[in-house]
Amino acid sequence: MRKHRLAVMMLAVAMSLSACAKGASEPAKTEGVQTEKTQAAGDQAAGGQEAGTRADGTQAAGAQGQSDQPVKITIWYEGNDSRLPFFKAAEAEMQKDYPNYSIDAITFDNATLTTKALQAVTTTGGVDLIFNEASRLLVTHQQSGGGFEALDDVLAASENHDVVTDSDMNIISADGQLIAFPINRSVNGLGYKTDVEGVEVTEDKIPTTFDKFLALGKEYKNAGISGWTLHLGTDPGQAFNLFLTGGNGTSDVWINNVPESRIEAHKDQFEKIIQLYAGPDAIWDKDAVNEDFSAMYTKIQSGSVGMFRVGNWNAAGWDQPDSGVGEYSVTTWPTFDGSGKGGLFLGGVRGIAMPKNAPEKEAAKVFLTYCLSEAAQKASFDTMGSCMDYSVVDTEQLSKNQKIFFDSTIPIYPSDSYVGVFPYYPDMLETYEKGLMNAFSAKDEAGIQSAIEKLHGDVNAVIQENK
Repeated sequence: MRKHRLAVMMLAVAMSLSACAKGASEPAKTEGVQTEKTQAAGDQAAGGQEAGTRADGTQAAGAQGQSDQPVKITIWYEGNDSRLPFFKAAEAEMQKDYPNYSIDAITFDNATLTTKALQAVTTTGGVDLIFNEASRLLVTHQQSGGGFEALDDVLAASENHDVVTDSDMNIISADGQLIAFPINRSVNGLGYKTDVEGVEVTEDKIPTTFDKFLALGKEYKNAGISGWTLHLGTDPGQAFNLFLTGGNGTSDVWINNVPESRIEAHKDQFEKIIQLYAGPDAIWDKDAVNEDFSAMYTKIQSGSVGMFRVGNWNAAGWDQPDSGVGEYSVTTWPTFDGSGKGGLFLGGVRGIAMPKNAPEKEAAKVFLTYCLSEAAQKASFDTMGSCMDYSVVDTEQLSKNQKIFFDSTIPIYPSDSYVGVFPYYPDMLETYEKGLMNAFSAKDEAGIQSAIEKLHGDVNAVIQENK
């Protein structure tokens, strides 16, 4: 803790010097109803407690020069109230050193948050921190012409910053700068049901190879349910990352760092995956093309699909008897070479970005330094099923299907992330996703092949236009 306070103090000094250099004034105060903790901090200040002084009379690191007035940090986040305990845990740790700092955390669905985030960083402002998947935050960063603050110094000042790996940094950075401060990892495995009447999943049937995956999917289909599902309506490219990278460790699934299209190089695998939906032996449920996350989860939690993606954030809840999922197990993603030695997929990192126009920028940076604290990370794991610091996880208390995500013998292959590398990434992604949807709509194998060839050329055309 002493090391953390010293680091925060150094960060505070750096921010103060920066503010002085720019002739900055005191941070603006945001309006809103005070929380109980905010009121308490204000009462302490009104009663004569020195700014930045803890209840025991000792001085908090980096607190010198603070105003004694309450400061509220506004946070927007995706999801639901399950995220809130994490924010409150980080707030509680912060208030040990900064009792006049508090948070106001407001939740939105993903679509609304994405829209509001872009508006905030470009025109309206009014928010200090935004929590979402790093990939979505980086897209907003690119679309806004670099609307988020670089947070490398904040990470360096954070307790336990060494839990952040190089793979994490690739996912949360843009133009060589950290944009999405990391909170927890999104790791995916393959789930398969074990309670479907007429389908006995013996050891030799576990879908660790693509052939076994397809064979088991057909058995589920013959038993009257869909063999496999994954929403296509909001992310048609995800399946290719899961199967190619997660199962086979393939890098540069559809573009590389040149950039150039890699679709032609992986056309055989693209065809196999698309045939799950559009081929004569399709096992992918047909509703998926119009579905988002919520619709997919409804289907899984009704027990109406045999195989499905399981995130480390899903497993604990789905392992409960009343979840609706029923009996299931999680394995690695299948291999194309038949070895059955696949891995899990690091699909992303949930993180927090800071708009450059944040009204309480300095206080928000201080809050972020407590987000990797033991208490905050434990709250992240307890409520979201994932974290950055695995030392807070009691592996003896894990549910059946949580265990695989913390098994150090199983490789976790990271997603390629070029969203923060190329400013025109959104244009490439739009072309890629439209082309995939055309391929999923193909009527036969020849149509699939033609759609893949066209997609390869279209992605390269976008690259050439923007170069």
